[in-house]
Amino acid sequence: MHSPEHYFEEALHDGINAIRAGNRKLGRTLLERAANIHSADTRVWMWMAATTDDPAEQRKFLERAVAADPGNEAARRGLVMLSGKLDRAHLVKEGQPYTPPQPSQATDAQSTSYLCPKCGGRTAFDIRVQELACPFCGYVQAREKRLAADEAEQAVDYVMPTTRAYNWAQTQQRVTCGQCGAITMLPPGKTADRCPYCASNRFVKSDEMMELIDPQVIALIKIDEENAKKNVKSWLGKGLLAPDDLALRHAGLDLRPSYFPFWTFDGTLEVPWSCEVNIGSNKYPHWERRSGTEYEFFDDILVPGLRAMTQEELERIKPFNLKDLVEFSPDYVVGWGALTYDTPLDKASQRAQDFVKRQFMNVMYANVESGRQKRDFRANAGRWSDLTFKNVLLPLWVGTYHYQGKSYRLLVNGQTGKVGGVKPRDNIKLAVLIGIGVVVAAMLIALLYPLVKAMIGN
Repeated sequence: MHSPEHYFEEALHDGINAIRAGNRKLGRTLLERAANIHSADTRVWMWMAATTDDPAEQRKFLERAVAADPGNEAARRGLVMLSGKLDRAHLVKEGQPYTPPQPSQATDAQSTSYLCPKCGGRTAFDIRVQELACPFCGYVQAREKRLAADEAEQAVDYVMPTTRAYNWAQTQQRVTCGQCGAITMLPPGKTADRCPYCASNRFVKSDEMMELIDPQVIALIKIDEENAKKNVKSWLGKGLLAPDDLALRHAGLDLRPSYFPFWTFDGTLEVPWSCEVNIGSNKYPHWERRSGTEYEFFDDILVPGLRAMTQEELERIKPFNLKDLVEFSPDYVVGWGALTYDTPLDKASQRAQDFVKRQFMNVMYANVESGRQKRDFRANAGRWSDLTFKNVLLPLWVGTYHYQGKSYRLLVNGQTGKVGGVKPRDNIKLAVLIGIGVVVAAMLIALLYPLVKAMIGN
């Protein structure tokens, strides 16, 4: 005797085949049979939507699919098309990659668009003038920059693999670092010598990414190599436990500039709560049940787009001025290079939500019925709304230096010049600091011991 799972798979398989053969009526009958056995399988409702041309019915089936699997991108994509927020003609067909320009065309466009019209030299983005410029004759190609910090935000649920998402990314070569996994974007015909993140020279060609989202905004690099090194030297000379000669005796400072991918998220967290509040006094308490809702409106929660980059590394070089972002143009990364993300949108969104909720819950207890004594405090899981995101490129100088035979890693914020990283510790300073702590603790014990003894005696 076969199991219900066997009958489910059989009905689902036969129903899909019937639809593919053009018999939608039979396919629907078979899928309804499968749904009676296992209604929580998203495949049933996705294929049920293919049995009708009625938008209301399609919406109903796709909503069932999303309810069964909230992360189902195909179902969410279908719902957005039904809502009229996306032109069906602009979609990349499911299962088919977008076809970029032929390599020869892309290479020709790349070579001609960044040649100086005066001398024929190759232009690059110049930090000093914040424009494409020719390093040979001084020609500057001025263009209007449009601030787009808020305008570029997109609803998380409405991210689609449209042809627009491939305008820049699909004309670039993608190579993956064999050591850290960072994916470098290269113009056609160009090769990479070192990974901008870890400096490894071991590269492998990346697999095609079907739903790569282009950056919407970029923070233009403002710190050149000279100033980055100056800031690093100043940073090396500071620190309570750092060796006194670190700024003078470090060696082999190597800085690599590039634009790094990040996600930013905005939205609202709504958390219902309940507790008992003492509306009497400490001596004569009177407890009354209270309930309400706390709201957290969060803006520009920054999440690294690279799995290799830790949140701790990011915190050391924050803040970035995320209101000073301009609409992305490939011109801005010419001569500097860029990486693309390997942390997908859904995972980055979850990380942002976890961070917001953790921070909010840490202060929520104190904010609710502030100043009153509380007990039996309870907070629900919360509800998220108005979630929007941006895919942002931020400039970094990433490097290493050596001290007494060991290598240490650091990052420089290419927008502000702030330096963060790892420093060696001076063990003598550490021992002295521990010794001072022990002495201070002993003195406190000596001072407090008679008082404590007297209190115990009484």
